[in-house]
Amino acid sequence: MGDTMNRHHRKLGAVLAGVFLLASAARAQEAAEGEAEAEDQSESMVAVSADVVEISGSISKDVGFSWAPFTTGINFAEKAPIPGVIKVANFERLTQMQTSLKMLETEGKAQLLSNPKIITKNAVQANFVVGGDQPYPVTNNQGVGVEFKKFGVILNILPVINPNKKDHIDAQLQLEVSNPDFSKPVTVGNTTVPSIVTRQIQTEVEIKSGETIVIGGLKSSSKGVTRTRVPYIGRIPLLGQLFTTTSIIEEQKSLFLFVTLEIVE
Repeated sequence: MGDTMNRHHRKLGAVLAGVFLLASAARAQEAAEGEAEAEDQSESMVAVSADVVEISGSISKDVGFSWAPFTTGINFAEKAPIPGVIKVANFERLTQMQTSLKMLETEGKAQLLSNPKIITKNAVQANFVVGGDQPYPVTNNQGVGVEFKKFGVILNILPVINPNKKDHIDAQLQLEVSNPDFSKPVTVGNTTVPSIVTRQIQTEVEIKSGETIVIGGLKSSSKGVTRTRVPYIGRIPLLGQLFTTTSIIEEQKSLFLFVTLEIVE
């Protein structure tokens, strides 16, 4: 009977050893597959295409006397404001927008500031810079020196392929658009230079490979005033004000970032 029990124990031990070996082999295979998948993702590339678009619209108001050759009458009414060009949500996904953009560009209501395209490795940041350096005078111990400030379009994108969703990309986006503003000059010593207006967008998004995402909502506005007088009569004190037209044009601009990310195997 003792021999029978020993043989039974040996068989049970062999079975358990086999189960253990199978489990170990399965874990090793899973680990190898995980390492291979991670290696594949690390070697994957991401194609980045971006459109930085500025959409503008003008609000025009004419107050005062309206005069033109071959026309008669006096118009003291204020013209109705021109409605906004388009309304777009601050954050929404679009897959086909090229036709609309081309139409707006044709009408002069949209300007493509930059259209960079690049392919980068997974989890490696892509940087785009289109612009220049504006010299600024600065005072120091030696007197007046020069400091350069960058302006233009600066776009940084860090795409990371989502390990749980192979066809999705987690992306960190940072956009900065700056340009000289000659209406607000800065004077240092005897030198006058334009100020720099800067608009920034920074966010993190998850996007499906091949999809386009739109991020926007940054607005800026500028106002201009012009006066038109009827010859001779418009220069008469007090009376001339009745024959003077004051035009106020306020231009509003909105900045939008269109980004398309696609995994390249």
